[in-house]
Amino acid sequence: LVEGRTITIHAPDGAKTLTQAVLALDEVGVQPLDIGLRRPSLDDVFLTLTGHKADDAGPDDAAKPRGRRPARSDR
Repeated sequence: LVEGRTITIHAPDGAKTLTQAVLALDEVGVQPLDIGLRRPSLDDVFLTLTGHKADDAGPDDAAKPRGRRPARSDR
C-alpha cells in the first residue's frame, strides 16, 4: 500500500520479509528515512476479517441490541 511517501507491505515472514524489502529498496537506490516492523492490532485483524472498522455501524447494526446478551431460557 502506498500513501504519499509511505509504503506499507504485509510481512508474513516477519524480519525476513523486512530484510528482503530493505535489500530490494537498496537495489533500486531508494534510501528510506525510517523503516520498521509492527504486529497487526486487533483492529487490523477485525478489518481484514469483516471488511470494515469495528466502530463503523452498518445499517443492520442499529437494530441490534447492545450490551449483555439476554439470558437463555432453556437453562
